[in-house]
Amino acid sequence: MAVRERFVARVMQNPEDFGLTEAKFIHTPQVFTSPSVRLRCQYHCSQMRQSDFVPPHTPRHDETRQILDEYKYGLMLRCEEPFGQRTAGEMWQEFTTNLLRIENESQVRGYTRAFAIGIGNCLYLHHDDSLRPCDFPEKRRPTLEALGIEIHETLEMILWHQHLVRTAEEPFQMFALLLLE
Repeated sequence: MAVRERFVARVMQNPEDFGLTEAKFIHTPQVFTSPSVRLRCQYHCSQMRQSDFVPPHTPRHDETRQILDEYKYGLMLRCEEPFGQRTAGEMWQEFTTNLLRIENESQVRGYTRAFAIGIGNCLYLHHDDSLRPCDFPEKRRPTLEALGIEIHETLEMILWHQHLVRTAEEPFQMFALLLLE
């Protein structure tokens, strides 16, 4: 087995080594896109028009579909953490760091086009109204929704839909898609 396939197998078999709860293989045709998802993101998100990582600056759903069609597969990555131990920002910060580390290691091991999507709202944003360029563009990625990816249907395809229906007592869930080949 090639080095790169061993790495993916390690992420899937030992996700905790990468700060994840679970990793699942996904074929890119199992990733659904819809114009309504991006539209909802465009008009419901307080970050809209604030950067290149949110609508209307992100690719439309049909452009996202074209990009997904260039890849054969990827990994859906999930991390859960109980509420109350850390803030949501701290949880996303760690998730982001882990995803970028996995993306980088995937590239080094032979998946030269590896790209992580779904990191969430920028945790590195300067949060002033200057609209100046981001100081950390290498740490930012668009959310799944900003690209028009229908997360509910996509997670149903890989039998993770139960992680979206939650009560206040259940753990905080974070998802990302790592495109590989």
